[in-house]
Amino acid sequence: MMRDKKRYILAASSRPIHEADRKRFEAELYSAMMQQLGEAEYFKANPKVIKFSGKERFVLKVMHERYEQSIVALTFIKTISGKPIGLYTLKSSGTIMAVQK
Repeated sequence: MMRDKKRYILAASSRPIHEADRKRFEAELYSAMMQQLGEAEYFKANPKVIKFSGKERFVLKVMHERYEQSIVALTFIKTISGKPIGLYTLKSSGTIMAVQK
């Protein structure tokens, strides 16, 4: 049995994500991505925030076959928690080490 390939996306937010709000941010991000991708594509992409880096950056893990759609979905998200936000992809890679450099 082959293991699933994953891609790691380093993304940045236009506003700070405070430590106390990170769980809420994740839930809102997943909900917004589901709206952008649709339910079937969302579950195929299986996005997970695996690390926050500073106040404005985070690493998102997605399935390899759907990483391009996930990047597009991130750019179309304009509000989280009712507040305007911009999400930008800085880098994507097949390993978490490469994306953190």
